[in-house]
Amino acid sequence: MSPETVMPPHPGLEGLTNIDELKHLCPAFSKGCPYASLEEVESVAMSHGELFRCPAFKDGCPFSTKSEEEITALMAQIPKDHPTLNMAELPSCEEGVVLVNTLNKFLDKSQLAQLFSIQTKEEAIEEEIKIDEPEYLEDPQLASAMREGTKVVHRAAETSVFTRRFLKGEINGDEYGRYINSLYFVYKHMEDLLEQYKNHPVVSIIHFPHELNRREAIEKDLEFFYGQDRVAELIDPKTMTPAVKKYVQAMEDACAKSPALLIAHSYSRYLGDLSGGQILSKRLKKCVLMMDEQDGSWDTTEGLNFYYFNNLGNQTDFKNFYRERLNAAKVDQATRDLIVAEAVQSFELNINLFDEIQQLSEEGKLATSLIQPVEEEEEIVELNEVQVEATRTVEKEQVSCSRSTTWIGAITVGVATVAIGAAVYQRYYQKN
Repeated sequence: MSPETVMPPHPGLEGLTNIDELKHLCPAFSKGCPYASLEEVESVAMSHGELFRCPAFKDGCPFSTKSEEEITALMAQIPKDHPTLNMAELPSCEEGVVLVNTLNKFLDKSQLAQLFSIQTKEEAIEEEIKIDEPEYLEDPQLASAMREGTKVVHRAAETSVFTRRFLKGEINGDEYGRYINSLYFVYKHMEDLLEQYKNHPVVSIIHFPHELNRREAIEKDLEFFYGQDRVAELIDPKTMTPAVKKYVQAMEDACAKSPALLIAHSYSRYLGDLSGGQILSKRLKKCVLMMDEQDGSWDTTEGLNFYYFNNLGNQTDFKNFYRERLNAAKVDQATRDLIVAEAVQSFELNINLFDEIQQLSEEGKLATSLIQPVEEEEEIVELNEVQVEATRTVEKEQVSCSRSTTWIGAITVGVATVAIGAAVYQRYYQKN
């Protein structure tokens, strides 16, 4: 404003000169003088908001008609975090000088400090939380801690009858169908919980639904093994078996203790799937779907969508990234120990799940899938040399599906795709 501009009347505007306090005392001046020409302060106003939009001055000067008590009450409403600018960098006007001097008459520094020392209820609670905040570990190394903590139960998982049969290629379509049917409920409930607690500071660092979620992939596989008409019945929660119910309840109980424990289940399931999925899918193609690697349809994902993560890009890079996120989790020692214990339990829950499938199979209680073994012809024919050689080739392939020693060494890296227990094999975690 120019010196000639007429100033609205203010109470007691004489003899006050402190410009510096204006930015602290007057809401209207918190971002600079609202009366100064916008052209003069454009370079500063661009990053701090337009001065003329100050709410305090939207209806004119808020101090023109107020008493000392009203002005004092108005000043008490200034938030502690009200943005300010360096007054030395801003142009000033004579009216601003007069106004700041007037305000200094009403509030000296000690009064202002007293106003700002009053805590709100929310601030008091925040301070109390900070005081009680646990001492977070600087480098929790959760990935390697879970690997070390699950070594014993990992070995126990490898002795499961169903696990060993799976690795040797001896399971049939009904057994594998039951397996993915059980996993459907495990993944659905785990992914629902991850979504529910996605804003938790620990859960959020490993929550990648677009890249990792498996529920829809399993539904597609169930449709392949049982037909579209039967899927709704198979995924009805009422059909959950005792081992599956126990698994689901364990994840609920873990969240009741702390949502941070979810990362133990996410870690053992997803990273196990990523580590051994491709190897297991090949095994299933040969020994359950009876496909030939030389066949043009070998690369199909039909019936095996569970093992294909199409939104990840480079899987090795993602696994390394995932482990880095785990190792950066903001946890204290007590939570770290609970997470490792939960990882051990996740192995045990999967062992129970496998044992249940084996028992149901032995008792003939599995639902019949569409994938059934090809019946062998009983007719005996005389074989020529070419047929003999072809038979030998087939026999070698069958031995390959039955032989466990060499293959187990390669597949154990991802046995958690079959059972969380075998998933966390040492070779997989040596990179931690």
